[in-house]
Amino acid sequence: MSGASPILIRTILVVGCIMASCMESGGCVNALAQDKKDEAARIIAIEPSVIIPGTKVAVKVRGFRLKEATEIRLPMSTQSKAEITEKKDAGQPKGLENKLVGDTQVLAEITLPADHPAGILEYVIATPHGDATGKISVLAADAIIDETEPNNGFREAQKLPPGKSVRGSIQADKDVDVYAYSVVAGRQYKVMVTSSAPLIFDADLHCYNARGQFLAAADDVESRDPVLTLKSPEEEIVFLCVSSAHDIGGEWHSYLLTVEEVK
Repeated sequence: MSGASPILIRTILVVGCIMASCMESGGCVNALAQDKKDEAARIIAIEPSVIIPGTKVAVKVRGFRLKEATEIRLPMSTQSKAEITEKKDAGQPKGLENKLVGDTQVLAEITLPADHPAGILEYVIATPHGDATGKISVLAADAIIDETEPNNGFREAQKLPPGKSVRGSIQADKDVDVYAYSVVAGRQYKVMVTSSAPLIFDADLHCYNARGQFLAAADDVESRDPVLTLKSPEEEIVFLCVSSAHDIGGEWHSYLLTVEEVK
């Protein structure tokens, strides 16, 4: 310390005194507790990935400080109803920590009128620590089909009709959901996988032709939800394969697979 400047010595002494006082009074612990207390409510994930108008849908929302929620609102849909049915701690997803993906969850019921338009629905969960805002997709019943198992390979591929989206889930580790889709020669298609929990479920998308030849793949693009474009030189059946990029399945791994023709 013989070569230390007077300014450095004074700084060390001041910091040491502050730390000693803090430890003695418990002030540091209290400050950390206050920071935790003041943490804002946040939404990380919602299940399922899409809801259908005209029915009562049970949803679960995961995030931070949600166990203290007082209500759930749909501010842009005055004819809709939303009600919290349960609040509880959230389990830890495989391979992740709750401090990153939320440690509480809310169960709720949402009812949209039958004529509610398709699109993105905003919802708000009110808590003593502020409002947490999230979004969920809304699609008409005739625009959706549900995944049916087994669909783990080309021989078991589920048929995806044009103009339909499929609501699916990666239910187990190393699960792969395969869909057969008919493409027209020379036309371009946009294939999208939208996850309800992108921070938990990192979806992967691969495409093959009927001969098993690789055509295209996508993982992270603008977000963790994969999007790819596809153009076939001939009319054929292609296989769209949805999986987890980390071979992890289970809760919070639902998705919506959509194919759109690019005009």
